[in-house]
Amino acid sequence: MSDIIDYYSRFDEWGRLSREPLEFTVNWHYITTHLPPNGAILDNGAGPGKYSMELAKHGYRVTLTDLTPNLVEIAKKKIHRTESIGML
Repeated sequence: MSDIIDYYSRFDEWGRLSREPLEFTVNWHYITTHLPPNGAILDNGAGPGKYSMELAKHGYRVTLTDLTPNLVEIAKKKIHRTESIGML
């Protein structure tokens, strides 16, 4: 488990999704296709929260979790910099 945490602690997941937007776009399409129009979502393994924040912007109540404390801290900072209502 510590190998996974170490790897993702050094990995810029938010930057990767920004640099390679096709993955986010395709995933977002399937996420929104299969979700109800509103509700609560558990984003388990959320990393830095890019999908969680987008879901919150669309009115979902989101709970974000991840094994990597560093990524949870990044998510907290990004959430506090925005006005994403609904993030837990």
